[in-house]
Amino acid sequence: MVSLVDIYNIEEPTLTELKSDRDPARGNKGKSDAKDFYLVDEPADSETGQVKSKVVYKRSFENMVKDIEAEAIDMQKLSDEHPDDMVLHNLAEELKEMFNTFRTHVRKNYRDE
Repeated sequence: MVSLVDIYNIEEPTLTELKSDRDPARGNKGKSDAKDFYLVDEPADSETGQVKSKVVYKRSFENMVKDIEAEAIDMQKLSDEHPDDMVLHNLAEELKEMFNTFRTHVRKNYRDE
């Protein structure tokens, strides 16, 4: 039996190739292996008795820095896609400056967190 990989001459990417192509500004904002959430049980449903849990995310400077960086990258890409829009360009520059200020503040004042 012939595989589709042989028919279409497709090279299967390795895990390292996939990882290097990932865009930090798309879909994985502030994600890490550390458990950064906890569950809070809501009152049970009176008819079914089912108990639902609400996910509550912990606040952290590390995740906030990652999120703002990802948003700054997205804003810069959006600005690059529309070079004639000066408002977008100015907002992208302001967001980049705000990110740098926030990151510097966190590094200086909250090293332990």
